[in-house]
Parts: sequence; structure tokens; C-alpha cells
Amino acid sequence: MKKLFFIFVFLISTALTVSASSNYLHTITLEKNNTGYNIILDSDRLAKVHKSVSSQNELVLELSGITSADTVNALYKGTTAIDNLVVENSAPNKLKLTISAPNISNSSVIMTFADGTSAIAGESFPIDKALWIGFVLAAFVVIFNVSKGISEENSKILIKQDIKDREIEMYRKYRRDLDKLSMQSMKEMRMKNMLKKIDRKIDERLMSSIK
Repeated sequence: MKKLFFIFVFLISTALTVSASSNYLHTITLEKNNTGYNIILDSDRLAKVHKSVSSQNELVLELSGITSADTVNALYKGTTAIDNLVVENSAPNKLKLTISAPNISNSSVIMTFADGTSAIAGESFPIDKALWIGFVLAAFVVIFNVSKGISEENSKILIKQDIKDREIEMYRKYRRDLDKLSMQSMKEMRMKNMLKKIDRKIDERLMSSIK
């Protein structure tokens, strides 16, 4: 159980290390689509995003667990109607993006990462943290079940060995008792034979005296 505890502590500390690693926003891409815009945020990993609409033409994104890189590039694809784009470091590891453009309220926020993967950002708990915590808990359950199985198997082996040892000891006791009985029987047989011989000698002497 001590090994299990140390493994669980190691997994938790690894999760906290991953969670505490730096996350930078590098590029903001505004891409026109059929209904509004795709707001593509290029970062190191996923951040929590809260989206609020001030009006049909103004959108505010509040990002947690991320900070801006020294230079944040802004790219526009399929549109030239962006009126305003402001990036603010509102607090440590928090960013505020204010975007003004026609029909900007109908937007999807997508985050892309250096390894080429992407994820749709929402207002819920960050998916990467949720997945990692889920993995840690699942790993803990697996390790616990494996350890429990090993412990139960060892207990079964010990029980079988205990039964085997008791059977061997019972057999040895049986052999000792049997040997004692055999020796006793042999002594009794010898004694009977000696008595028979004595009786026979006495009978012979009696017969000889009568003659």
C-alpha cells in the first residue's frame, strides 16, 4: 500500500506540474465564415475561455490560465471589416480580448497548439485539465485494483501453503503413530512367541517327569 500511495502522489504532482507550466498566446486569427467568425487562438495549450457579448458587433473574451507572448500577431482571413482588436493582460495568467466587427457575436472560439491539434474553447472547466485528472484517477483505480489482485493472490497462495503444511504435518503424525503401533505390535508378538516357547518347555518337562 505504501508503493501505491507514492505512485498516486507522483501522478498528482505530475498533474500539478503540467497544470502550472507556462501557456502563451502567440497569434489571433479572425476568419470569416457563413454566419460570423472563427476566432482562432494559437497557444501552447488549452485555456479556460469566457465569452460575453456586449452587442451584435462587439465581443469580449476573458481567458484564464494564459498570458500573452512578447509579440501577439493578428491575422485576418476573408474579411477587412474588423474595426477594433485589443489584447489586455487583465491579471496574472489572464487575458482580455475585445473585438469589434459586424456580426462578431456569432463567433466560434478555436484554440490551436504547436503539435497541430486544436480544440473548441468553451466556458467550462478546461478540457485538458479534466482529461488529465480523469487519467490520474483512472490510473489510480487501475493501480489499486492490480495491487488488490496481487494481495488477494498472495493471500490465496499463503492459505494454500498453510493447508499444505498442515496436511504434511498430519501425515507425519500419522506415520509416527503408525510406527509406534507397529513397534508395539511387534513387541507383543515377540512376547507371545516367548510365552508359547516357555509353555512348550514346561509341557515337555512335565511329560518327561510323568514317564
